[in-house]
Amino acid sequence: MPKATRIERECDPSTPRKLLDRQLGYALLCDRRVPLRFKVGAFAIGYVVVAVLGIIEFPFEEIIAVIPFLGILGDVAVDGLEVLYVPYLLACLLLPYLAPSTVVDQIRRERDPDARSPEGPIIDV
Repeated sequence: MPKATRIERECDPSTPRKLLDRQLGYALLCDRRVPLRFKVGAFAIGYVVVAVLGIIEFPFEEIIAVIPFLGILGDVAVDGLEVLYVPYLLACLLLPYLAPSTVVDQIRRERDPDARSPEGPIIDV
């Protein structure tokens, strides 16, 4: 039996899934079952996005930095938050799509105990 891809899997229509689930991404980020290369890849994508944003907004930041005191402090504060929080947020949003689908499904089931199992009910005799 071939392995089902993420698109081919059946989803329970009564439980809508979020397109961007930050809490699931954080759970995946903290879970040891997700390989480190997926976590590092998610953070790398986040840092690349921050670098591209930095290149795009550099001319505007320099214009604002000309304003004494407020411009420089505001620029440092905004850039500091941007460098720390944006890669973390993007890693949490992207990790459900980058991590192995079996681990993502297991963690979804663990987080929602009322969810129906895709294999059907488990009958232990």
